[in-house]
Amino acid sequence: MPLKDFKRLSSELRFNDKSTRAARRETDKLALRKEWVESLPMMYNPGLNVTVAEFLLGFRGHCLFKQYMPSKPAKYGLKIWAACDAKSSYSYNMQVYTGKPAGTQPE
Repeated sequence: MPLKDFKRLSSELRFNDKSTRAARRETDKLALRKEWVESLPMMYNPGLNVTVAEFLLGFRGHCLFKQYMPSKPAKYGLKIWAACDAKSSYSYNMQVYTGKPAGTQPE
């Protein structure tokens, strides 16, 4: 798929259902539909070598779990961990860091 088509499709995809957003926000800070992340392992079987990558997705808007990382090129953004196949770089699983849960140990 050409990069131009991928960027256009990515900008048009929505994984958030407005009718259930308020109820989900009570228990989940991210409040996004998780079907996409849950379907990643069903679409691909990774090889023997899997890499866990931590990256900062640059974002300067209003967000309760925005992170500041001075060592990154984009200093403010969303911190994401991704388990990727080392050969193809396909994301097998992802997790957005939404902060330390109340009353628990840090991740």
